[in-house]
Amino acid sequence: MQRPTNLKEGDMFRVIRGDNSFKLGDIISLKYDDGTAVPYFWNADKSNYYCRSFSDLEPYAKTARDAQVGDIVLVSDGARYLVFERGQRTVLLSGKNDFTKTGDTYTFGQLDGYFTLKAEPEVDDKTAESIKLLKEAGYKISK
Repeated sequence: MQRPTNLKEGDMFRVIRGDNSFKLGDIISLKYDDGTAVPYFWNADKSNYYCRSFSDLEPYAKTARDAQVGDIVLVSDGARYLVFERGQRTVLLSGKNDFTKTGDTYTFGQLDGYFTLKAEPEVDDKTAESIKLLKEAGYKISK
C-alpha cells in the first residue's frame, strides 16, 4: 500500500505482514502523522505504539458492528441513529433522527444487517493543516 495523502489521527489499518511489534491481522490506528513513510501506530488497546511501513498495511474499513458510543449509524432511508451505549453483545441506539430519546437495542448481527456506519466527513488539506496547527498551539479539538 502507498502512503495515503489525507491521513488523520485514529485512521485504522490491518497488518498484512507481521513482526515482533504487530501480528498478522492486528487492527492498528495511526498515532499521529509525522509526514514520513513509517509513522507511529497504536496497538489495539493503545497501550503501546510502534512505527510501521504502509507497505505492511491495508486500510481497515469500520462496519456498523464496530460503532462506538457517539457514532452515528444510518438506515437505507437515510434516517440517523446515535449509538448511546455499547454492551458485550448489544448496542442501544437513539430514536430515529432524535438524539435526545432512547430507541431500541440491537445485537451486533442486527446492527450489521440493518445499518451502515456514517462515514467520517471528508476534510480537505487546508482544514487538516489548520486543525494540526491549532492542536500544536494547545487547543483541544473534538468531534
